[in-house]
Amino acid sequence: MPYENSPWKGELEAGRPALCACGESENKPFCDGSHARKKTGKQPVLVELTETKRYAICQCSKSGGFPFCDGTHKTLG
Repeated sequence: MPYENSPWKGELEAGRPALCACGESENKPFCDGSHARKKTGKQPVLVELTETKRYAICQCSKSGGFPFCDGTHKTLG
């Protein structure tokens, strides 16, 4: 599952999830260990979410606020 040109949108609970940074997870936006199995050279992104709410998680890997979407995918060809 390569990178996508749209964000994952959904509710995430407060905590410290491991988010996919390689684009290969079968359980996006969460890391499922695909980076290690496929030897992508990338590691998951650990974020501290202080509140349970709806988030837009970058799936194109180009966001300036990675892992959160900033709309950069809209400028990609």
